[in-house]
Amino acid sequence: MEIHINKTEQGTKSYPMHKHEYYEIMMYLKGSGVMRTENGNIPFSVGTIILMPPGMLHGSLSDDEFINISVGSDFENHFYTQIPISFQDNEDEEGKILASLIYKNRHSSEVYLFYLCSAFANYILDNDRREGVISECVKRIAEQISENAFDSNINIKSYLAGSGYSEDYIRACFKEKTGKTPMDFLSDIRINHARFLIDIYKNHFSLAEIAEKCGYTDYVYFSKKFKEKVGISPMLYKKDSL
Repeated sequence: MEIHINKTEQGTKSYPMHKHEYYEIMMYLKGSGVMRTENGNIPFSVGTIILMPPGMLHGSLSDDEFINISVGSDFENHFYTQIPISFQDNEDEEGKILASLIYKNRHSSEVYLFYLCSAFANYILDNDRREGVISECVKRIAEQISENAFDSNINIKSYLAGSGYSEDYIRACFKEKTGKTPMDFLSDIRINHARFLIDIYKNHFSLAEIAEKCGYTDYVYFSKKFKEKVGISPMLYKKDSL
């Protein structure tokens, strides 16, 4: 099991957007800020633990400075999540202790590091199991939104109501676990698909047709959401891609 271990230097305020082909666990020891991801921002503070899935663009940002220990590996198939997971370390600071032990022993034998990393992964899994029901509800809602994202009649409220929890509560849980509201989650899927269609089929479909293929019946609203996400209008985006 290949293991990548790192600790940010004193004075670090930001870490550039990047991604890995393995899972990465980040334990924050100092500072507060946000973990930027393509799925939205995840707030962090002292004691926050974030599990980042493979292939996910991410990078930390703080107004002052932050220190974290990151441990990257495939973790022998401990994890299967495709969205970031974040939670606070417990009162006994088990996560901090394990992360610190891993960093302290980063040059030790591979066998010892393997056991430490397995313990770290199991600690995260234990926490996730405690919230297993909520996690499954959020996962199911995310899947429902993803599968029906381009349906102009999609009804997110029905997915929230189907969770068995109040809409406000499960919406808050969804945002906590994904970094986005359900509507923002939907918008990101749609706008990312619109960008793909413009990049590939700009000479075959009009922008109005692309908007419709992404689930938007109102082009003005589509243009507004596109600009919010991308920073420029779809028309300018299409011109820049020519």
